[in-house]
Amino acid sequence: MKKLFSFLFLIVLFSSCDDGDIIITSFEFNDIDLQLCQGAKENEFVFFKINESNNEAISYNFISEIFSDTIPTASPILIQLNDGTNDLIYRTFNTPVTATYYCSNIPSSDISIIEELVGSTGTAEIINEIITEDDNDGIPAEEEDLNGDGNVENDDTDMDGIPNYKDQDDDNDNILTSVELQNGIPNDDNPRDTDENGIPDYLQEDDDGDGILTRNEDADQNGNPRDDRDDSNNLFYLDSNIQPPTVTVEPILDNTIQTTFRVTVNVSNLILNGDVDNFQDGEFNFGFKDNTIPKTTKKM
Repeated sequence: MKKLFSFLFLIVLFSSCDDGDIIITSFEFNDIDLQLCQGAKENEFVFFKINESNNEAISYNFISEIFSDTIPTASPILIQLNDGTNDLIYRTFNTPVTATYYCSNIPSSDISIIEELVGSTGTAEIINEIITEDDNDGIPAEEEDLNGDGNVENDDTDMDGIPNYKDQDDDNDNILTSVELQNGIPNDDNPRDTDENGIPDYLQEDDDGDGILTRNEDADQNGNPRDDRDDSNNLFYLDSNIQPPTVTVEPILDNTIQTTFRVTVNVSNLILNGDVDNFQDGEFNFGFKDNTIPKTTKKM
């Protein structure tokens, strides 16, 4: 979901006071990052936001065997709020708190709760989706749409089953795309095209056009053509006049993809402290948390 969330909430809490006044408690979490911790129990998680300027925080702890912030959800995870295992809690404190308050099993004894509101009823919806994947090869993913059809999944130059935007070696020549982009010409950002055939080196298996695959111009067969040179110190794979020993080398480079997951948390039909009048909106958008991780796979 690519949405902008607003986190301004007004809670109207009616309580009995000697003078009969209405107590209005408001809280807001604009531009505050959503954080996540493992809970103390098995399969327990805690989402929370901390407003340090007001010594307030809101949290949602829940137990789920299927939630993971690094695995997309096939469908939204729906969890009913209940006391003790799936709680939404708003608190104000006597002193600023940090993530340690929620991520430690034993909170500091110096922290006291001044006010607390608990979600007694409501449904939490948790969604985790992949919002970006990229090989960080120096070419933005959207620019690896060679077919021009708007779908980068359809572009796989080396036909290895990995689309170019997720393939660090687009042509399977055992030289990273990020390396083959460099042409060595000052003030020229065009990708290198050694044989000047109009196809950049990073998109063709035979960079110098000598009829020998770049990955096979690897005389020592160590999987790195960039360390094989003739007696004049010329690289075999970039000089069509050199005939290196005939060898066969398979693609061997590992492939690492940077994947960004986005978890969103929303609560609907929310009732706080069992009073249907104290939260008239009934909807709470907790917001989202992004998590970027690298994933490395072997070339097949």
